[in-house]
Amino acid sequence: MNDPLNDIRHYSPTMTISQVMKFFEKKGIGITRAMIQNYVRDGLMPSPLRKRLYTHNHLAALVLIDRLKTVFDIPTIHAAMKPYMVEDGLPIESYNHLMDKLGEIYTQFHDSVSSVLSQEDDGGTLLIMAQATELKARIMGQ
Repeated sequence: MNDPLNDIRHYSPTMTISQVMKFFEKKGIGITRAMIQNYVRDGLMPSPLRKRLYTHNHLAALVLIDRLKTVFDIPTIHAAMKPYMVEDGLPIESYNHLMDKLGEIYTQFHDSVSSVLSQEDDGGTLLIMAQATELKARIMGQ
């Protein structure tokens, strides 16, 4: 899995919004200042520390939101993430757990689709497999 946080420990434990933007730009993730400000305003993620510093936990929340919003609406994401949030975002351990769960869900989905399609091929196999692959790429960031 292409995990943009795999080297997070090499980055400062707190970052300004400009540094956060550079981090996501370097990782090829299209998160904007406005998106971050809206997520904070709407309560989807906690405010920055001292009104200006984002932690690794904030970045974990942003990555997960970015992945989930390709499939789910914001209220659903908020409800799913709320139990895992702490004062400064989503703990890296919770992020890793949730990303693993997303991978498991994709695998179960893929296996279910594959078993159905192997029973009767109506010519749509390629289309469904392409859609499943696209779904995985969107969720897992590959």
